[in-house]
Amino acid sequence: MFMYGGRSLRASWLIGLCTLTTLANCVSHSPSAPANRGTGRPEVRTAADQLAWDSADDLPAIAPEEFLAHIALLAHDELGGRGTGSNGIDIAAGYVAGRFAAAGLSPGGPEGTYFQQFTIPSGHKLHDDTQFSVRGRAKQPVLLEDFVPFGFSAQGKFEGGVVFVGYGVSDPDHNYDDYAGVEVSGKVALMLRREPPGFGEGSRYSNHATFESKMKLAAEKGATAVLFANQEPGGEGLDMLTPFGGSAKPESIPALHVSRALANELVTAAGLRPLSDLQKALDEKHENVSAALKETVVEGRVAYESGDILARNVIGVLPGMGPDAGEYLVIGGHYDHLGTRRGEIYNGADDNASGTAGVIEVCRALAAAAYRDRSVICMTFTGEEKGLLGSAYFVKNPTVSLKAVESMINMDMIGRWNPDDEANKLQIGGLGTGASFQNIVTRRTAEAGIEYLPDPSARDPSDNSSFNDGGIPSLFFFTGIHDDYHRPSDDTEKINAEGGARIATLAARIALDLINDQARPVFAKVDQPANIFRGASVVMGVMPDMQDESGEAGWRIAAVMPAGGAEKAGMKAGDRIVRIDGQAIGGMSDYRKVVAHKKAGDIIAVTVRRDKEELALNVELSSR
Repeated sequence: MFMYGGRSLRASWLIGLCTLTTLANCVSHSPSAPANRGTGRPEVRTAADQLAWDSADDLPAIAPEEFLAHIALLAHDELGGRGTGSNGIDIAAGYVAGRFAAAGLSPGGPEGTYFQQFTIPSGHKLHDDTQFSVRGRAKQPVLLEDFVPFGFSAQGKFEGGVVFVGYGVSDPDHNYDDYAGVEVSGKVALMLRREPPGFGEGSRYSNHATFESKMKLAAEKGATAVLFANQEPGGEGLDMLTPFGGSAKPESIPALHVSRALANELVTAAGLRPLSDLQKALDEKHENVSAALKETVVEGRVAYESGDILARNVIGVLPGMGPDAGEYLVIGGHYDHLGTRRGEIYNGADDNASGTAGVIEVCRALAAAAYRDRSVICMTFTGEEKGLLGSAYFVKNPTVSLKAVESMINMDMIGRWNPDDEANKLQIGGLGTGASFQNIVTRRTAEAGIEYLPDPSARDPSDNSSFNDGGIPSLFFFTGIHDDYHRPSDDTEKINAEGGARIATLAARIALDLINDQARPVFAKVDQPANIFRGASVVMGVMPDMQDESGEAGWRIAAVMPAGGAEKAGMKAGDRIVRIDGQAIGGMSDYRKVVAHKKAGDIIAVTVRRDKEELALNVELSSR
């Protein structure tokens, strides 16, 4: 079983799962909430008094191991990337609610729950008649246990004999062809995921390892369907099936993810070596082990439909102790991520398991404060990656009067702080939206010895923007874009737990200043967009499409900024950048590498694919 920081994954799940069902029973067995150390209020509310009873000693420092333990759970593969509407995000919601309950927070959602539910009109749902069977097998495979369709699977029936085709790769550069010597036309192809070691550069896989490439090749060979099995499990011994999630662009033939146990039974029943031995022969010797599985016939059906996604914000409340208890500070961060796309799990350890861990720990620290004048709403939002949907829903459907919300603190991607890296410094945005923000932040960052990048605007692509649009002063804590942003490689081992815990501690102390300040901050509108620092000093003037799930090569552009170099060169929304200066571009990290040493005024040669045509554009870079 997966272990982290002395906690088992299953034990952490139990906290979440019991929260989803019988929360009262769960709470009765949860750790005791920190006791308040006093409820007295100073008779005189001066700046000196505030410093005295809101000193650094009043709140405990947040422990890095506690911060990291939350991330390890939320960003584990078995949560499938916490896609909105998925089983994994439901488990994450239950976990967060369980942590809120354990810290002593009251339910802040409707009807005495920790959840504010709403629907998003999108998504795909499997039909009950989705099935897969092996002719002559006494015990047939079970949906979601032994097999599950991939989100990019075509719908419909399939039937045929089975052919094992290794990794399903044909690579002339490595003199390697899994389809050599076998005929798959009219058959079902069974293959391993990914590719043999050494085909890609460094630790990266080549294009042959992608589902898109494998599916295209299998269809060209005439296969009627594809069965994928995981490679040999790593040290944790997990053999996880990919959670189903629909794709906007399904493949031409059905595709199922089958368990290794089922795949191993199929190959050994046909007289082949065990699956682990076959993989070893492929990995170590590039041996051709492809073969038809004699007398093995499978059939199945894939059926799904579009429908509404049930989404939920998680809300807990810490009541205030003073005359301003009817006013609220919101501590928030989104807990959703991109889910599983084309078989790759986007765990989102930094984006935004780190901010979720920050919300949990900041609220746990505030629960231990000796005095809280105002009340606190602790909230994790869903649907942020789909367009700030959870925070926008709360602002339009608040659980308390929106006029009573005096300010908001948002934490999004606070787990990769590196003061020596220009791309991953701490940024604090929204400083101009609240009258008292700058003084409080200046004092607390100096006290903590933390340098930061200031930004007056709260018009960021994160949940604080929803509150800012609602006229609520909002602060934004963020440690920058990195090469793993919106990639499957955003994993727990890359988190700077000590740095994240320091940032969360800073946020908690700033929050307590706002909670106990004599006057609530006065909202000021800052029209300029926030400056999201991404490490590169030059820009083309485009907005990438972060929701692109097509699996096509290249970097799709969602919008072109007015008067920028891209617009002047003729680039349009929907174009897919495939090369810059001859270098293949698959995303932001590739772009950053190409322009790392460029300066404003330099011209780059950009090749874009528009419909089925490639166009060459010369784009002038401008200063950020």
